[in-house]
Amino acid sequence: MTKKQKWLIALMCAIAAVLAAPMLWRAPAAIAPEGDAAHATHADSHGHDDRHAQPGAAPAQAGEDGAIAMSAAQIKANGIAVDTSGPALIRERLHLPAQVLANAERTVALAAPAQGIVQSVPVSVGSAVRKGQALAVIHSPAAAQWRADHAVARQRLALARTTREREYTLWAQRISARQDLDAADAALREAEIAAAAARQRLGALGIEAGGVSSTVTLRAPLDGVVVDKPAVAGQSADDSKPLLTIADLSQVWVEAALPADSLAQVGSGMPARVSVAAQPQPLDGEVSFVGPVLGAATRMATARIVLPNPGRRLRPGMLATVDLLGPAANAAVTVASDAIQTVHEHKVVFVRTAAGFRAQDVTTGRSDGKRTEILGGLAAGTAYASGGSFLLKADLGKGEAEHED
Repeated sequence: MTKKQKWLIALMCAIAAVLAAPMLWRAPAAIAPEGDAAHATHADSHGHDDRHAQPGAAPAQAGEDGAIAMSAAQIKANGIAVDTSGPALIRERLHLPAQVLANAERTVALAAPAQGIVQSVPVSVGSAVRKGQALAVIHSPAAAQWRADHAVARQRLALARTTREREYTLWAQRISARQDLDAADAALREAEIAAAAARQRLGALGIEAGGVSSTVTLRAPLDGVVVDKPAVAGQSADDSKPLLTIADLSQVWVEAALPADSLAQVGSGMPARVSVAAQPQPLDGEVSFVGPVLGAATRMATARIVLPNPGRRLRPGMLATVDLLGPAANAAVTVASDAIQTVHEHKVVFVRTAAGFRAQDVTTGRSDGKRTEILGGLAAGTAYASGGSFLLKADLGKGEAEHED
């Protein structure tokens, strides 16, 4: 080996040593124990360990089991009221949407008795009318014919009576045969039937007898108010198209929408309280009718309350609410109704704990809107969030969302 080759080998070794030095310098850190490496990741620039200073760790864990950490100062600042569960007298109440309607049993739609022409309509929508008052005048040739038939039947009846009296006199004097009297009796009965039929037809159609006039006057069958009047002078009329609708508004119906799952709680005679925006005070009544059939679209039944309407203050079409009141009964464990929240399709009450609150699953029973009976999941004397529980529900949902992230 020449001297030049030796110098070349020495130079290569020196270069290799220089390149290997940084790798050897970092090796101790790379092979450090796992625990020391984990500790090093939590050391800050001053060498302090912050592994136990993560403010988000505890709330996330609390969200998993329904616990919410909250100090007494935070509870006060958030306006969360705390109460104690206990017994109470509950009168179950169903709060239902409703509407004021005209009493259908006291509402009459009037149509022309026969085809004709409307001559005049002296009333308008909203007019108060009395029984027997003229509402419309109609010209009808058919009515003239029926009056003529009635007049003819009366004339034939008078003639039949005279004939029968004469035949009876002749028979009593042994001048005529018995069969002539029998024929007169039969003719009299037929004339009586024909006259009665003609009279009944006029009466059923509301047509006044007398003469052969074609003028027909429609009269109010009851005291009430004109609630609909499609008729106008000059239009054609027949018995298929109502000309006016009269409603007796001295009494109205209030019909409430009753859910199917509440049908077992409601029956005729149940006390009811009706609230209408136009009335300063609620009106007391009772359920008079519960519909046997559910609505095809709403899947709800109808609960009807009949109310007197002095001064016609309640008007058909007004919206209302109905509170159906069940019998009062003692409940062993109750909470404020506002305290109950729904979390993941479970009803919960936020129970007070040393650290804050915890969502407790409960089974509810009767309710009067202010207090709700607790059938299971909560003992009497338990402190719970009676007001502002919706804030706790929001915090719980927020904690669960952060945990999922």
